[in-house]
Amino acid sequence: MGDYNKVFFSEFWSYLAPEIKIQLESSARSLEFKRGDFIYREGDTPQGLYFVKTGLVGLVLIGASSGKEHLLRFFREDQFFGHRSLFANEGYHGSTIALEPTSLKLIPKSVIFDILKGHPYLYKDVVVALSKELRQAEIQRVMILENQILARTAQAVIYLKELHPAHKWTRQEIANFCASTVSTVIKALAELEARGLVRQDGRNIEVLDRQGLLALQETEAS
Repeated sequence: MGDYNKVFFSEFWSYLAPEIKIQLESSARSLEFKRGDFIYREGDTPQGLYFVKTGLVGLVLIGASSGKEHLLRFFREDQFFGHRSLFANEGYHGSTIALEPTSLKLIPKSVIFDILKGHPYLYKDVVVALSKELRQAEIQRVMILENQILARTAQAVIYLKELHPAHKWTRQEIANFCASTVSTVIKALAELEARGLVRQDGRNIEVLDRQGLLALQETEAS
């Protein structure tokens, strides 16, 4: 998916009518979260559309059979999330967690649907956004099937280190999180170290280039 979410929002916002922008801005609630706080949990009823002002949010899912936590993706500054379940009118399929101090804007669902009712042409853009999300899900599925582990290891390192910074994660724990093998994760970490993105010292993994690790998610999905 790359930065499509961010680009889409910027383009979408740029051509909105001024009165719609005012309605969205005036109705948005500011929310603050500390590292480790849940924004919403799996099964919760959608309350609206979330927009990241600052910080980093992780979308995680608990495996039905294994009970293990799996990271699906990140949401960064100027990206939105929560829209799929909102428009599907169903509970959230995963949970979102603040991976660092995070500021959000929440536009209530009543406002979203009132605007769409009054301006039905906007539904086209909603369909485009959801279609892109589906493409990303399909690409991620292919990544898993083809064992393209580098991006998933990078995601896991960021997620685990930022959510639990004091814990020295074992390669087995990282492999379990990535639904991979220890040997594959060891090779991936060696490649990340060779690229100057991390440094390994025994069990300790130091993140040297956080943005570079995040960019791998977008590179693998493009």
